[in-house]
Amino acid sequence: MKSILALFNAFILAFLNFFTPSIPVAKTESELKNLSSFFEKYELSDKIYVIDTNKLDSEEKIHMLVCLQGIVAKVKPSIYLKRSGMDAYYLEKLKSHVNEISYTDDNGNEWTLELLLKEFKDYIGDSGYVLYRKSENGEGLNMATNLSSLYGWLAVPDSLENIAIDAGLILKEDFSDDEYNTIFQLNFFMKHKDEFNYNALVHEKYIMYGLRDLAIQQKLFTFFDDDAFIDILRKTVMSYAGDNVPLIGWANYEIAYVTSASESGNFVIPADHCYNNSILINVPSSELKQKHTETKDYTDPTKHYCAIVFSDGDNVQWIQNGFSEYYRKLSSEYDFPMTWTVPPLLNEFSPLTAQRVYELSTENNYLIAGVSGVGYAHPTEYPRNALSAFTDLTASAMFESDLEYVSILDSTPDSLYDEFRLTNSLEYFARYDNIKGGMLYLDPDRYFGGNGKIYFVNDKPFITAKYSLWHPSNDPAKVNKEWLDEQIEIVNNYQPDIYSINGYSVINIHPWSISIGNLEYFVENLDDDIVLVTLDELLNMINKNIPHKTAEVA
Repeated sequence: MKSILALFNAFILAFLNFFTPSIPVAKTESELKNLSSFFEKYELSDKIYVIDTNKLDSEEKIHMLVCLQGIVAKVKPSIYLKRSGMDAYYLEKLKSHVNEISYTDDNGNEWTLELLLKEFKDYIGDSGYVLYRKSENGEGLNMATNLSSLYGWLAVPDSLENIAIDAGLILKEDFSDDEYNTIFQLNFFMKHKDEFNYNALVHEKYIMYGLRDLAIQQKLFTFFDDDAFIDILRKTVMSYAGDNVPLIGWANYEIAYVTSASESGNFVIPADHCYNNSILINVPSSELKQKHTETKDYTDPTKHYCAIVFSDGDNVQWIQNGFSEYYRKLSSEYDFPMTWTVPPLLNEFSPLTAQRVYELSTENNYLIAGVSGVGYAHPTEYPRNALSAFTDLTASAMFESDLEYVSILDSTPDSLYDEFRLTNSLEYFARYDNIKGGMLYLDPDRYFGGNGKIYFVNDKPFITAKYSLWHPSNDPAKVNKEWLDEQIEIVNNYQPDIYSINGYSVINIHPWSISIGNLEYFVENLDDDIVLVTLDELLNMINKNIPHKTAEVA
């Protein structure tokens, strides 16, 4: 019976291989250089005007400032909106690139919306403004932002129209009485679709302040389609934009959002809380080199080897804004190895952020590409003709960021076809010499649906997470000693066996429910026969010690 089943499976695989497009040859190193550059760079102004948004009395004023920031940045990036904990670091670093950081006017008054409008009125196209009203999904704001991108008109909420009038601006378009829905955005898009730059798209709802400055500067289409199932606007826009266009921002329904992008041959960059990128992208980048230079070799057969991997490194906004757990752990003194996922495009979005991450990391910190390479996507859902270019971009971004291993997020295969689709996707990554393998987060089950299974593709190892330190409530307040002790016991029961996949494990760390204190307690209470290593060390041992074939944990 088993032989009949094996024969049947072999026939199915042969059939699938016959009808699957052949995988293109990898690009050369010279062809990869700068392939993953998405933004036009501008020369920074000699003077940067800083305004503290925490002192403003309404979110509408922040939206107006972000719009003005973007309009000015189309000519000379000049306005910086102080908002996050990282601002002091960025402003200090910007001093090396500009002549003056200005917080007040010549009379010693802190910069306000009104003062900056007066200072930069000549940058506003035709001294014009677009009127809109507030709405939950920001349809009016987004379409007004698009007119700022195209014509340099200032987006103005109806509640603050008096400020625009007092500044001597002239009404050019009025969206304040329109019915806001998908059709409203779709009609706008169909009318103006040929006027935008499609190197990227911005997907952002009203309450978010970031990104619109970048969208205006780069002439990117900005919209928000919140429908998890129909998403006609999102699909229409992505179809017109073409393949492998980064969808920058976020949505309310993660799985539907990423699935929609993947099926359209595009990828997601979580970034809706990114601020001041119209300035930050223009800081000259430097060569990125990891401080982890030694891949240690472990040979003790009495030990079980684990790589702890900190997830969600694809989240540009999280790292750019100085998420405390990430930076605290990177800069802390500790003696256990950690693997960190980082966005390969971080140097494209904010060179200063990338430099800080690489400077803070140590020999004990190993960096790998966040999911699923150049951006967040499900490779099994990607059209094959687009996946080739997606992995080209991934190889380019990883090369520029000194990353050798990739993390990939996808679904746990539950059929022979799913298994084929996954391994076929991995072949696109593995064809590149500078991608040595990687790890897989497989959903559901909080990323450990693969249960430690390993795939060898083009003789390169891709290991699935075996376990995830992730509280089921997603609430860090509910993580207690009793629960942590239960998780510690699970890992302490892992058995040593350096000659099979059973002796190696990847442990995912969920950053939203697990604090650094939780993690340190977890590590301190692991038994002596559990040895922590970095992911490159784990995969190097697997390469040396076990047969190069797909295998499941016993």
